[in-house]
Amino acid sequence: MLEEFVSLGKWWLPNNPEVVVPGKLSFSPVSGAKLELIGSFYSSQFEEIGQVEGIELPSDFVSIEENFNLTSRVRIDFIKPEEIIILGLLDNNEEITLYRCSGRMKSFEFVKNRPNLLFNIACIFRKIHFQDEQNIKLKSISVQYSHLEQWIGKSGIQAVILEEENKIWISYQPPSNIHLTKIGSLDLNITFSPINVNPFDFYLGATYYKANIEQKTYLTIQNPGNQPLDECINLLISFRDLLSFAMTKPTSVISVTGKTDVIQTKPIEQANGSITLKEELRETQVIIMFGLWNSEKNSETKLSPNEMLFLFSDVENSLGEVFETWIKKRETYESVFDLLMTTMYTPSLYLHYGLINIIQALEAYHTSKYEGIYQDKKVYEKGLYKKFLEVLKDFPSESVDNENGISDEFRNALKGKLKSQTRFTLETRLKEILSEIFCLLPPNFIGSLEARGLFARKASETRNALTHHDKEKRKKAGKGQELVQLFHTLTVILQICLLRELNIPDDSIKILVERNRVYQKEWRPSSN
Repeated sequence: MLEEFVSLGKWWLPNNPEVVVPGKLSFSPVSGAKLELIGSFYSSQFEEIGQVEGIELPSDFVSIEENFNLTSRVRIDFIKPEEIIILGLLDNNEEITLYRCSGRMKSFEFVKNRPNLLFNIACIFRKIHFQDEQNIKLKSISVQYSHLEQWIGKSGIQAVILEEENKIWISYQPPSNIHLTKIGSLDLNITFSPINVNPFDFYLGATYYKANIEQKTYLTIQNPGNQPLDECINLLISFRDLLSFAMTKPTSVISVTGKTDVIQTKPIEQANGSITLKEELRETQVIIMFGLWNSEKNSETKLSPNEMLFLFSDVENSLGEVFETWIKKRETYESVFDLLMTTMYTPSLYLHYGLINIIQALEAYHTSKYEGIYQDKKVYEKGLYKKFLEVLKDFPSESVDNENGISDEFRNALKGKLKSQTRFTLETRLKEILSEIFCLLPPNFIGSLEARGLFARKASETRNALTHHDKEKRKKAGKGQELVQLFHTLTVILQICLLRELNIPDDSIKILVERNRVYQKEWRPSSN
């Protein structure tokens, strides 16, 4: 994942470079970046926030700030500055640009009249100074994800062992770039690390005692139209989520780099021996860092291609279309995707909560896709619901029948509950989803039509027991290994639904699900 770091440096605002303040910059991929200043950029640490009313001040009162005379009844507070850009230089002389900075007073030493400001930073650009927001023009952004090499499955490294000669020949030629799609003016490609060799080593006859060849695979977003950085970040996050779904395990962002053109001054010797300065445009690489939700360290997790739901080779000719569809369906089924991603990116989540999330995702999916009602709402309200209201109206209250009567609060609660009873129950929704996708399940997965009904009932009873913490319902809920099986089976069902939404053909889905049954964890009806 993105590298954590802490570094001291000195900092200033582009429009006021004379005021330089020491401070500490820290970054975590989970919590983002923070700049702690020992001092302030500003001449005053207070701002007016209104008028003081109804307070009498002593005649000898002295304001703590000359700029704010409290005897004039002005209310003040510590400043909360907002800066688009803060520039810095780390202790190792590395140039830093901090982008979208939101500040507040961390502490104030009244004796020394010294403030300490704390800024939350949306984004860090390392190895460059952007003087203003208009200068942030990234020609491309390349993102490295954990396990992307294994998922893509293309390598340009070849090794030949000649045992009789006791030699090994290793060669590397980067695979050809893979074009995915174009979203607006942003062009998306899968790219591979180039060959980087210092030519002076060959000219100087360097002797090598160690060789290390590593191919890195990236999602590269070409940005010829200089679209806002947020659009690129949204795309790289969406691609990360698609990869996690495809791998069935969370992937993380390892690095983000960008390319931009900068003006550099180069000395040129003239014929008469004089030196002139010439400006030229040169491409340079910058490191981009920002906080990212669900950025736990997943790169060290071992993940075999055999455990993945689908690989690049399964969608090689349509990955761009799959990705575009993923983005659209994410908007259509927002709550479904959020519940699935939350469960996936929280592997330490208590099993009970994971199961509730997946069931709720399936319930939300069915509601969005099929609605699911037993009877038209208007027909229900004019018919059965009307009868219910008549019974409730005539039913005695507590004041009339102390033993069997009901309170007004209970009466009103029943009116609300009965009004929504046209919607399918969870059990009915699960049965309907199963009937839609049952042909795609592997042989003996869940079992017969009767077993499907038992599964839907058991899953529904388990969700209700876990949600409402009812002791009686707990007796019917799944426990222990059965709970694991229910979670696994419901997850597979949700995966099949979403694969269909991504327009993966049914024949392919059936193969993918059958191939992915590594642990055989699906639910089975009790033999009792």
